[in-house]
Formats: sequence, C-alpha cells, structure tokens
Amino acid sequence: MSRHALSPLFDPQSLIAVSDRPLPLMASLPAALRARTAEFRLDARLRWTLPAELAGATERPDLAVIGVPRAALRNTLETLAPARPRAAAVLTHEPSLEDNEFCRAWAAAHDCVLLGPHSFGLQRPHAGLNASVHPLLGRAGRVALVTQSRSIMAVVMDWADDNRTGFSTVVSLGAEAALDVPRVLDFLVADPRTDSIALYLEDVRDAREFMSAIRAAASVKPLVVLKAGHGERTRTSVRPLAAPDAAPADTAAPAPPPPIAADTVFDAALRRAGAVRVRYFVQLFSAVKALGFAKLPSGRRIAVLANGSGPAQLALDLLGPGRPVMRAALADATRRELAATLSPNAWTDNPVVEFSAPDPQACAQAVRAIVADPGVDGLLAVFSPDPEADMRAVAQALAQAAPTAPKPVITCFMGDAAMRPLRRILDDAGSPSFRTPEAAVDAFGNLATYHYNQQLLLQTPPPEPPGQEPDLAGARILLDGARSEGRLTLTEPESKALLAAFHIPVVQVILARTPAEAVIAAQQIGFPVAIKIDSPDVVRKSAVRGVHLDIRNSTELVTAYHRMLANAHAAAPQAHIEGITVEAMAGPPGSAKVAIGVARDALFGPVIRFGPARSRSDSPANRSVELPPLNGFLARRLMERSPIWRYALAEQISPRALDMLEDVLVRISEIVCALPDIESMDIDPVMIDGDRVVAADTRITLTREPAREADPGIGGYAHMAIHPYPARLVRHLQFKDGAPYTIRPIRPEDAAPLQEFTRQLSEHTRYMRFISFMRELSPRTLARYTQVDYHRELALVATVWEADPGHAGELRETIIGVARYLLYADGDSAEYALVIGDAWQRRGLGMQLMTALVDAARKQGLKIIEGLVLGTNRPMLTLMAKLGFRVDVDDEDPSMRRVWLRLNDGRSPPAATPPAAGS
Repeated sequence: MSRHALSPLFDPQSLIAVSDRPLPLMASLPAALRARTAEFRLDARLRWTLPAELAGATERPDLAVIGVPRAALRNTLETLAPARPRAAAVLTHEPSLEDNEFCRAWAAAHDCVLLGPHSFGLQRPHAGLNASVHPLLGRAGRVALVTQSRSIMAVVMDWADDNRTGFSTVVSLGAEAALDVPRVLDFLVADPRTDSIALYLEDVRDAREFMSAIRAAASVKPLVVLKAGHGERTRTSVRPLAAPDAAPADTAAPAPPPPIAADTVFDAALRRAGAVRVRYFVQLFSAVKALGFAKLPSGRRIAVLANGSGPAQLALDLLGPGRPVMRAALADATRRELAATLSPNAWTDNPVVEFSAPDPQACAQAVRAIVADPGVDGLLAVFSPDPEADMRAVAQALAQAAPTAPKPVITCFMGDAAMRPLRRILDDAGSPSFRTPEAAVDAFGNLATYHYNQQLLLQTPPPEPPGQEPDLAGARILLDGARSEGRLTLTEPESKALLAAFHIPVVQVILARTPAEAVIAAQQIGFPVAIKIDSPDVVRKSAVRGVHLDIRNSTELVTAYHRMLANAHAAAPQAHIEGITVEAMAGPPGSAKVAIGVARDALFGPVIRFGPARSRSDSPANRSVELPPLNGFLARRLMERSPIWRYALAEQISPRALDMLEDVLVRISEIVCALPDIESMDIDPVMIDGDRVVAADTRITLTREPAREADPGIGGYAHMAIHPYPARLVRHLQFKDGAPYTIRPIRPEDAAPLQEFTRQLSEHTRYMRFISFMRELSPRTLARYTQVDYHRELALVATVWEADPGHAGELRETIIGVARYLLYADGDSAEYALVIGDAWQRRGLGMQLMTALVDAARKQGLKIIEGLVLGTNRPMLTLMAKLGFRVDVDDEDPSMRRVWLRLNDGRSPPAATPPAAGS
C-alpha cells in the first residue's frame, strides 16, 4: 500500500530536531530512529546552521520537530528549507496571526505537512515518538486524541499518566496554518493502531470538509467530540441567524422566529454524522478511558451490580427515558442463578445488590451471569469501601472476569485513599474503572450512543416511487422577479407559487388590490375565505391586525377589506402594502397544525426546523432541527424528535397524512438544496385535516447577495454543509433497440435494489468485481455503498423499470449496472470500479456509465482516475482501452492491471494501491 500523505508526520522514518533547549523527543526514541535523527541547538543569537549533507540531499527527511522561541521561528524555517522535510511540527508557545500566514506560505512553497504553529506537539507512544512539549511519553493504547488546544492536550496527558490510560496518537493542532481537523481524522480512519477517536474542538472552519471527515471517521470508528463554547463559537466571528430584512420598527410587529442556537445546529451536525457529543470536560475523560478499554455494546440496556443500595440508586438515577442508557430487565433464569450465588438477603433484580460483605468469587460469578443475560447490553459494577470485606480481592476477581466478558463491564470503586489502588488494578487489567457512578454511566452512555447512532445510519429506507420533478425554472423566475424589484421578501402569492413549483400542497391564494378584486377572488375560491394583509414590510400580520378568518359572504368581505387596510396603515404607516390576499380556509377548528422553517447558520448553512405551529420558541425542547438534505427516513426522524410528535402527531393523525407531511419536509429540503438564494422560510401553520396536508401562511426571504453558483454539480452546492443529491447528473438514455434506461446517482433508497442486483450477478462477474465469491452485501456495506458522501465520492447506477413480481400490475426500478469512484486522500485522484449485470453486458452500458463517471470526475477537478482490474478480465480491459485509459501491469501483483486515465493537467499518476473501502 502506498504511504499516506501524513505518514511522515505520524510515522517518521527520519528526523531533524531544532530547539533552544533539550526536547523530550530524544529520551524515548527507539535506537533505530535515533540513529536517523539529527539534533540542532540554537546559539546565543537564536540561529543555527544546516549541515551541507542535509541541504538538498536525495532523501528528504520525514519530520522536523521545531521547538524554538517565536522570535527565532522564521529564521529557523528558512534555514531548514534546503533540507525539504516532508513534515514539520512547530511547537512555538506564543500565538501569532503573522506566524500563521508565514507558516502556511512556507509549507505550501516547500511541499511540507506543517503541524502548528502554537502546537503542543504530537505523540505516537507505540513508536516511542514524543514530538511534543509534554515531558513524558504516554502509554500505548488504541484511542487517538485530537485537540485544537495546547492546554487541553497538556491536561489530558497529565490525567492519563495518573489513570493508566494509553493512546495510539495524541496531537495538538495549534493554529492549523496548514494542517486541520479533517485531514488528521482522515489519517486516523486509516490508521490500524487507532480503534476510536476523541476530539476536542473549539471551532469549525470549513463545514463541508468537517462534515465529510467526521462522517467518514464515525462510520468506521467511535468518535466522541467535546465542543467548547455552548453559547457561541469561540475562534471565529459569525453572524447570528436572522432574516435579512426584518420588519421596520414602526410595524410594532414582533421579531421573526428566534434564531436557531449555533450549539443546537452543531448537535444536529454531529448526530447526522453518527458521532457522539459530550458536554463537559470531565465527560471527555470518561469517554477516553472507556474507549481505550471497553468493548462496544450492542445496545443501551445496562445492569447494575453493587454492594449497597445507596451506590446502586445513584447509578439508577442516571438511567431511564430520555437518557442514553436504559435500565435492563433481568431474565428469570439470571435472577435464579444470582440467588444461588449471592447471600440470601441480596437483591437479584436490577439493581443486583449484595448487602453482606462481598465475596470475590461470588462477585465474579455474578458478573458472568449478568453479562450472559440476552436482555443486558452491559454491566456497571459499583462498590463502596467495606472494612469487613477484602476489597482488594474483589477488585482482583473482577479484573479477571471483566476483560474476558463478551459485553462491556465498567466498574466504579467509590472513594479515594483506599479505593484508588483498586481502580488501578482494574485499569491495568484492561477494564475501565471510575471514581463516581456519574462518570461510569457517562462512559457507558458514550459507547451506547455511538452504537445507537450507527444503527440509525445503517437503516436503509425502502425504494421510493418516482417523484414529480420540480419546476426549477419557474422557481428561479420568482426569485429573480423579487430581486429585480429590489425586494428580499417574497409576497404571499409568490411564496405559495414557489412551494407549488416543488409540488407542496398550498392553500389557494389570490392577490386583490381593490374590494371588487377581493370579491371576484372569493367567488373563484368559494366561501368561506380568509383575508390577510400583503406587505413585504410586515413580518407578523397579526401584529397589525392584518388577518381576518372565516368570511362567509361578499358583504363581510368588503367590510373586512376596508377595516384591515385602515388598521394596517395606522399600525405601520411606512410599510408598503400591495393589497390583501384571499385564500380558502385551510381546515376546520381542531385541525392539527405544525410549523416548518428554514434558517441559515453562518457556518453550516441551511437548517430545517420542525415543531408546533404559532410557537415563538426555538429551544431544543420545543423544536427539532436537521441539516439538509433529507430523505424520507431522515424526515420521519426529524418529526419523531419533536415534542409535538408525542402529544399530537403519533396517534392523532392518519398514516397517510404522516406520509404526506414527511414528503413536504423532503420537498422543503429540495428547495433549500436547489435554490441557494433562500435565506429563510417559515411555513406556519402547515394544516393537517384528515388525509390532507396543506401549507398556509408562508414567508420566504432571500440572501442579500444573489448566489453565483452556475453549475452546482459534484463539488458544488457551496451553501450546503452536506453535499446533496446531484440531480443534475440524471440522464435518460436508450439502448440501440430503443429500450429506455436511466443513469443517475445512487440514493439511500437503492439499498434493496442494489442487494438484489448483487445477488443476481453470476459467480464469474462477482469475482471479477469483488475478487471474491461473496453472494450478497452485508448491512454495513450496503449502507456504505448507498449512503454516499458526494463531497468525496460518486456512485452512478443504471436502472430500468420492470414488472414487479411481488405486486401484479405494478412496476419497480431495477439496477442493471453500477459505476463509482472514491477520492484518495490527496483530493486530486480517485479509484473507480464498474460492474454490469450479466443480462445487460455487451450492450454499450459500460461505455455509457464510465463516460458519465469520467465526465463527473473532470467537473470535480480531479487529475487522475484509476482502478485495479484482474489481468484475465479481458472485456473490462478492452472497454477501458477504448475509453483512452492506459493499462499497466501492477508492480505489486503481476496478476492485476492498473488502468488509469489523466483527466486534467497534473502530476504523474500515483503509485498503485489496493482497492479502497467502498469502491
């Protein structure tokens, strides 16, 4: 396998150390690496000299560790430049914006991966590498710690020294002049020594890169994040969420719906990626310790074993509905075994409590019995000091039983002087032990939440029927018309028309500028009607008495018309009033009502919110939020997280109405993905009457500056944190015999069709594609192949519509071919794969799929696309040669062929690599 771009930093084979004082580096280096290390010390003038043999040497050193005062940094880097190190760790203490810019330019000019400046450094304990300021090399472990703070790395390393906690990697990113969080996460995902990752975060600089990286990382390894600044972002200046043109003060209207807190949006982002967030620093310690020792649970049900009711109750207080961990129910057989094992007065339900002095072997047997229960996902053993018991023997017995248990066993030995040595017995044995029940439950909760999030991500939605294409041209005409008139707020009719362009049911609305026009409109719609003031300057119509409902005849209508205009002019004399809108009454009294909104976060872009109608609170307890794009599965989860789901929607509205409401959310997502000019949207209320779902009051505002993204294809959609479905890549084609087929990007709803496609491949075709005879895809692989991150990969499927054997008279979409590429870490090149169903081979389908794939790769700006093909796969090699690909024998495996194409001007093709995961 080719070396990772960050390997010179994290796994160096040669070193240069430059400092004004002895660094901890040399104390721990293994002999082989010390022999390939050149150490230099600054003189009294803070200068040093690079030996001639290092300047311009044929072999570039991997890593330069630089620990110098800020005043010497620039000269040090300039002196180092002729050595051309592949990576540099800059450990300056004082932060400086000027140094950041200098380091960024220096790294780019010298093709160097630069950590820092203002970094505490990095450690790789298994390799003896302490390229940090911390005096001691940490213990080797399987957890990676990534932090944006020097101080946090220092604190965690000090804590780990005292708590027997080890790491695969510890790195402080410092100012991130040239190396940021996403690139480090990408390295750790591929690092075989890292099983899980803990991240301390202060800011996010590129939401798209961040989301892509944490999604990729969390899909493979547990990722726990501690984010500083719950109320505001700490290292970047961001504007608040708000509509761009709030109502003038003299309207006396209340402000638009309150902005969505940045912290709430960040929670939504992590949940979407499958990562776990902790709120407090002490929880980060718990997470690191648990990730380093414990097995991952397969659920959220926990049992408690204790030597007293008090400690047990403290643990139980942290379990239950709304919390990450649930109380397990023990089976009858388990309770009988516990009764036979423990003293007669012991509790054998959950919690399991031994009131007599705990016997070491009985405790170990109780652990084995509880973890064997199928209704238990993990065990928390809580012990307090007992002067009548041999607590050291109890700890030793648990240290033998816990690490070999098939489920996570976390212990808590409460106390300090007498109990700290017992916790260390468990830690040294490979079983995490905590000081308090809160810390122990937090630790298990992190593991359980990660598992729960991953199970949600593995849920593959069923295939969807073909939907109606939106009228994008019509929608853009509406937005351009408003801008041409100098408006950033759409009128009510314009807002309704835009929703209708995306096939969202709306209340029929007609603009009337005179009483006569109002009467005509009402006659067309049919009484009863509602009328509302129409003004781009009025945010809340009710605040100017601009709403009149349930008008039943023309006389009432004319009277209400005059009264409404008089009230509006009196309340908002500076507001421009277009007239009134006449619309049908949306639903009878008692109809269910919800609100759907869109706000734009300064960092993560559009955010969709869902909650009760006419509510002025956007607190997490009142509304749920999600980042677009949404599919049906995500839209349903968004509804279920809202409190209104529990008290109104789940049981009070019909299944068809729920399906329609889900569809409305998906359509709203389509709007914000396709129209980057949308700043905010409030549909309040959305009326639910029987099986009808219809949008009533709607307010849509535009961004101050028009979007300039001409072609949001692959790599586009700059306003989105998550790359949405690239609908522009959909192509409708025909075979030579006239039979139609479609080439389009894959969707999560394609999971079942993709599994069926894989099962129907012949053994020969499966072997040529996967180099194995596997008959079907695992659930995780199926989710991985269909839930594509279009920021770093593309998967195209060819489909036809065929008779559905399970439903007479209906059609289903069938996959007949798949092509995909996955970007390498350099971001400039990608690996491709192609497979065509046996019945559809030799019909030109492979040529069309690969042509579409190559065109998309070019638009994304890639330089090289390559793949590994079996040398015996003559049809594939012939096809790729026709497409202009070069075919070379693979250097590492003569039975394979490296098939590659230069897409744009760039460097020579990269060295051959084995197939990437998901390719």
